[in-house]
Amino acid sequence: MKRSLIAAAAVVLLAGAARAAEDDHGLSERRTPVVRAVEQAAPSVVNISTTQIRTVQMMPQFWSDLPDVFKQEFGDLFRPRRQVSNSLGSGVIISPKGYIVTNAHVVQRADEIVVTLADESQLKAELVSADPEADLAVIKVTTDKPLKAVRIGTSSDLMIGETVIAVGNPFGYQHTVTTGVVSALDRTIEPAEGVQYKGLIQTDAPINPGNSGGPLLNIRGELIGINTAIRAGAQGLGFAIPVDRVREIMVDLLSLRRTGRAWLGLRLKPEAAAGIVVAAVERDSPAAKAHIVAGDLIESLDGRPVTDPVDFETLVLDHKSGETLRLGLKRGEEPIAVRVTLAEAPKPDGSKLAKAMFGLDLQALTPALAQSLHLTVQRGLLVAGVAPQSPADSVGFKEGDVLVQVGRYSVADLDGLGLVLVQVEKGDAVLFYVVRGSALLRTVLESKAGSQDTH
Repeated sequence: MKRSLIAAAAVVLLAGAARAAEDDHGLSERRTPVVRAVEQAAPSVVNISTTQIRTVQMMPQFWSDLPDVFKQEFGDLFRPRRQVSNSLGSGVIISPKGYIVTNAHVVQRADEIVVTLADESQLKAELVSADPEADLAVIKVTTDKPLKAVRIGTSSDLMIGETVIAVGNPFGYQHTVTTGVVSALDRTIEPAEGVQYKGLIQTDAPINPGNSGGPLLNIRGELIGINTAIRAGAQGLGFAIPVDRVREIMVDLLSLRRTGRAWLGLRLKPEAAAGIVVAAVERDSPAAKAHIVAGDLIESLDGRPVTDPVDFETLVLDHKSGETLRLGLKRGEEPIAVRVTLAEAPKPDGSKLAKAMFGLDLQALTPALAQSLHLTVQRGLLVAGVAPQSPADSVGFKEGDVLVQVGRYSVADLDGLGLVLVQVEKGDAVLFYVVRGSALLRTVLESKAGSQDTH
């Protein structure tokens, strides 16, 4: 009798399971590893649209030679005009606080950046920092709701042939998912003359215009790369920046001193095996006053364990000047607890540093000044003069050039420039990005002085 009851119960359970399987249309069987990976990572993927405004002067070289009567009659045809261009790209959320990583070429020269989240809500974003050499940038949105950050994996153990997933905004089709395999590792490409990206992941996952800056995921839904380029005319060839390189660059982009932001004064180096290692401590910084030294291992922040430098930097950025952080360190084998009171970073004189180091006389560029000079950009630092026989003079800087970026950092005012140049030592080679006419030029200058020499 007991066996009959058990058998009957088993039949009922099996029948119920069969009905459940029919009710969900076999979803449990159809939920492949790719589906699970996309479900996990998709909320962290964003679409990015940018607007760039340029002022174009029609035939400026002939304007001064035209008769006054012609200028009065046809002047409207030759006055400066605004040209608005738009572009699309993708990005991925790396912190619940709103920090997003994307390609530098997607956002670098944008006047307005709008981010569309997975729920289709839209937010304006600000550029935090960019590294054109590596084609990476960090932008930030502000929202009251917590955002889901992607889970960051590693690119150190990628296997040729393993499945990868790309999510992005190709041709404006939001949150498009494509799959493929890792085709090759450590590739080098030249997307433009004089521009070279090294150490890339090659994949055959379809990547199209608009995918730039979006994530390349592994089968676990972890970020393993940032999609950066497709080879023109090729099919089945996509490239991504390995996530270990992305993490290293993001630490530098996030740790830059910023006007009005809390300053800690640490430079970190990401070492996956070791954790968060202090690479250097800035002189007279809050970290220096708390007796933190290079080589210390950071294990916790305000009692919360931290193991990733990107996570640590975004947590610090969430604090204000005057607030105190509790850091748990390890120096050798000895655990150490320190309290660090954050301060506002001092504002070095960017104008003074630029003159002393490179022989550049710079002034802030305003939209009105840009329009009066018929410039194609409205942000940056205008070159007002170049000292003879200076580093800037030796590479051909000219009055009217517009400095838009130094190294990995965009510069829109002299305060921001000062915060970048204060890290430069005598003899350092510094990369400059300059707009001349409609061209973006890059050049390297060797500093003839260090920041400490200008005090």
